[in-house]
Amino acid sequence: MKSKLILTVVAATAVGAALLLPSVASAQSVSTEEHNAYFAVKFGPYFPSETNGLTAIGESVQKWPTKYEVDGALGAYWGIFGLQLSAGYLTTGDSGVDFKTWPVLAIARVRLPIGGIVAPYGEGGAGVGISSVSGLGADSTKVGFAAIAGAGVDVYLGPELRYLWLDPGFSATQAGSAQGAIEAFKFNGIVVQAYVGIRF
Repeated sequence: MKSKLILTVVAATAVGAALLLPSVASAQSVSTEEHNAYFAVKFGPYFPSETNGLTAIGESVQKWPTKYEVDGALGAYWGIFGLQLSAGYLTTGDSGVDFKTWPVLAIARVRLPIGGIVAPYGEGGAGVGISSVSGLGADSTKVGFAAIAGAGVDVYLGPELRYLWLDPGFSATQAGSAQGAIEAFKFNGIVVQAYVGIRF
């Protein structure tokens, strides 16, 4: 099951990169003096903001614990506008529930270069989150909608702040509930990243 999931993530990333590579080549041909394409590796803490989780025995979890996120990005700019393909991994959970997802996102960006050294930017995008959860009595893997909105500063060793919307569609019946209430698991949250990259 896990090898099939990994192959799915690799295939989605490869297809996205193949679709973006002509754009990267086009961005480079706009100006031979300017490096408009880039590759970056991003990493940092993931702060889930949802409070609707359950432990494996049905007790409410106040909040999903902070864990981490890492991803790679391939992108290009045309003036102040840019596109990015991002694929990564993030995780959270407690002693009873383990959650992880592999988000694959297409992201539009707008940046404002300042003095040729730094460039603040805003971004937004959508894609899929290939998510798995264990500890609910049965392991489950689903593909769900994922979206981000964020801002950062391009210095190719810089900070980035994102809000992630992620609802993979996992649910569980709450133990001890007279109505047998169904709890949906959402994993929306804030991602703070540092990144290193190279322009080409």
